[in-house]
Amino acid sequence: MNERTKHPCDGLKDQLALLRRRLLQRGRSSRKDIDDLIQEGFVRLCRYQQQQKAPVRDPVAFLVDVVEKVHIDRLRHAALTQRIFSDQPFEEVDCVDAGSSPEQDAEAHELIERIERTLAAANPRTREAFLLHRFGGMSYAEIAERLGISTQAVTNHIAKALLLIDNELLRE
Repeated sequence: MNERTKHPCDGLKDQLALLRRRLLQRGRSSRKDIDDLIQEGFVRLCRYQQQQKAPVRDPVAFLVDVVEKVHIDRLRHAALTQRIFSDQPFEEVDCVDAGSSPEQDAEAHELIERIERTLAAANPRTREAFLLHRFGGMSYAEIAERLGISTQAVTNHIAKALLLIDNELLRE
């Protein structure tokens, strides 16, 4: 097939293959994760085009950019989640801004401790549903299937966890 008869999707396939290789070379993602990232990129591309009511000039470049940004966001989220919910002694957890003052650091640590205590005291299902959704990235339907409960029950558990956290934060 010469350049004139080349299918328009071939460029996209080439770019996706390059993007997959680049993400795999970084060694932080599995093939399944990369496919999820690319799918998320397509979803965002479609949403963007619907919101703008116009096609994106270069969808391949847009997709590559979005996938890389989603990948970075997921890595940051995973690192933050690991730091906050690690088994390390709380004093050793580094989860505050390096440019913050000692007072701000102390406030941040206290806030995290309060949230952790609140969740620890919550109903185990409420805590698990909340953590799976907020830090595990699972949908309500996925949580419902995993816990063997209805999606409405998941909604109620997550709402209860948020209410408990909100009440704790308002107690100052």
